[in-house]
Amino acid sequence: MDIVPFGRIERSLNAHYDAFVRRVLTEKELSYCQGKRMVERVAGRVAAKEAVMKVLGEGWPRVPWTDIEILSGERGRPVVHMGGKALQHMKGAGLSLIDVSITHDSGLAIAIALGLGGVSPGGPSD
Repeated sequence: MDIVPFGRIERSLNAHYDAFVRRVLTEKELSYCQGKRMVERVAGRVAAKEAVMKVLGEGWPRVPWTDIEILSGERGRPVVHMGGKALQHMKGAGLSLIDVSITHDSGLAIAIALGLGGVSPGGPSD
């Protein structure tokens, strides 16, 4: 689980926009986050990525932020896509899927991640 205040993200975007978004977001995530709700959406992605890193037992810089991608799936539900070192750590931990949930309230983005073993994206394996 992780909590990220909107203010922390707003300060980072205002002070170091290009460097911050290149370090933290993939191109697809940046495209999704653009617009009026950018701070809220970026805060949600950061909280979700930090929660995923906790599930992996590894944090940044060992796992680059962009090796974890949080996109919107069906009906806006967040979906985790792993790549690079994050995928290696996930497999090394015996996990086949990481699921996340993100919510926003009172200037905070809150995310929880759950690592599952022996599960394919379509459901439990036999």
